[in-house]
Amino acid sequence: MKGRRLVRELERRRVVVTTTAAETFDGILLDADDGHLVLVDAAQLTQTGDSVVIDGQLWLPTDRVAYLQRPEV
Repeated sequence: MKGRRLVRELERRRVVVTTTAAETFDGILLDADDGHLVLVDAAQLTQTGDSVVIDGQLWLPTDRVAYLQRPEV
């Protein structure tokens, strides 16, 4: 994954990930490599403003990540 150093700095922090399919997920970035981002304490954010809690770890393929945000605290 390009920008690996920048992603490494976000590990163990809350992030918002938007996929190329326009799905949005909020969670703690547990780990990342060239193939996947792994989120825990994650939820999918819907267009209606609801959030659907995801049980366990969420693995997102990095080639499907449109962008990654660190929300303001």
